[in-house]
Amino acid sequence: MENNFSSTDIMPDISTLSKADPQDVLDALELNRQLQKELDRVKLGIDAALQRNIILQERLTRMRQKEAETDGYSKSAQDTPVVRTFGPPIFIDAEGNAPPENEDTCVRPLIFKSTRWTLSEKEALRKGIQDHNTKREALRAMREGRSIQSVEKMPKNLFLYNVEEINWSQIAKQYVPTKTKEECIIQWTNHDHPCINNDEWTTLETKKLLEIVDQNNGRNWQKIALELGTNRTAAECFKQYNKQSSDPRKWSKEEDDILIRAVDLYGEKNWQQVAHCLDNRTGQQCLHRWTKTLNPAIRRGRWKKEEDEALRNAVSIYGAGNWVKVQQYVLGRTDVQCRERWMNVLNPDIKKDSWTNEEDAKLLELSRSIGVGKWAKISAFMDGRTDNQCWRRYKVLKKLEMQKMITDTNLLENQEVGTTTEVNQSSGESPTNKRKSRKGTTKRKK
Repeated sequence: MENNFSSTDIMPDISTLSKADPQDVLDALELNRQLQKELDRVKLGIDAALQRNIILQERLTRMRQKEAETDGYSKSAQDTPVVRTFGPPIFIDAEGNAPPENEDTCVRPLIFKSTRWTLSEKEALRKGIQDHNTKREALRAMREGRSIQSVEKMPKNLFLYNVEEINWSQIAKQYVPTKTKEECIIQWTNHDHPCINNDEWTTLETKKLLEIVDQNNGRNWQKIALELGTNRTAAECFKQYNKQSSDPRKWSKEEDDILIRAVDLYGEKNWQQVAHCLDNRTGQQCLHRWTKTLNPAIRRGRWKKEEDEALRNAVSIYGAGNWVKVQQYVLGRTDVQCRERWMNVLNPDIKKDSWTNEEDAKLLELSRSIGVGKWAKISAFMDGRTDNQCWRRYKVLKKLEMQKMITDTNLLENQEVGTTTEVNQSSGESPTNKRKSRKGTTKRKK
């Protein structure tokens, strides 16, 4: 579509303006400006529609290509069965013969690649559920003779709870085209439904969970979640239980030596092969141990000015929080080191002056209400103070409090001794003579 108009096409004739009234000329010019703005707005709308049309055409082309590939694959699969081969057989006899193949070996494995849900996708899914339930309620109101306005006055959140008779295929196609209907069902019913409790686990809730798991012998997690009664899903209960019951095993010196030799042999890419050299270690654990601790390229000790400058530049580009990318521009430092250096030293928002009495009182109050040890949460309420600063200041305050208690106790004991001495002196008998007289009285009684 081409725009065959121009703002100059509606300009008034200058010869006619010279004979007209000045006010009429001003009115005509103002009207002309308004018309030009309206034409520009319409032109922008047309350009946007053209761009959107191009995007839709490209998406349609990709969908048709994918559909054609799927049809071609299904036809070829019907003609010739695909035998899956995952490498050599696991079970062989002494002569190297594998067991005979069964029908399972002729089934093509299902490959499912899951991607993380983005915030926009979650919002689109939420809107789709809400619109679907709103439409159903409006149709029900029309059948019952009620007005549509009664549905519009209902709170929007009420339309998020119902999951019965929802056309998940339509929601996935219309609102979240990047996800399948199965992915939408799993995401909504296991994570985003408003009835699901996504808050942090409390101490009492975790304690109750452990008791219920022991009573059920660690089985039937759906029943465990219902008995817990805090709107947790079975998956969340299982995850929290494993988090509490599993104690991370520390790396030994022998494991570190094996890991170093394995990395030297297989390189820093094939971590699954490296993990095979160790017992009960995953590739992720090996990668984490190497990149955070054992890699000889990691620098230790004091930071140089050049490193601080590189860290400032990287944070200005990627922002405070994307430490994996920031670390790539600070050679020899890990992402953890970069975060600690920035959060505790280089961040310009950090307060480095002395603590005030008001800050000390606020810190003690927050430690009582939130809990000692949760310094990241506590520092969020302490303007300009980091979690490390809060932790160190709390230790100082507790030490000062202990010293004050000892001093007060000593003063109280000294006051009691002084009072006893004054009483004894007023009675004419020293504490030493009083003890001797008591000993003599004891002997006479014997």
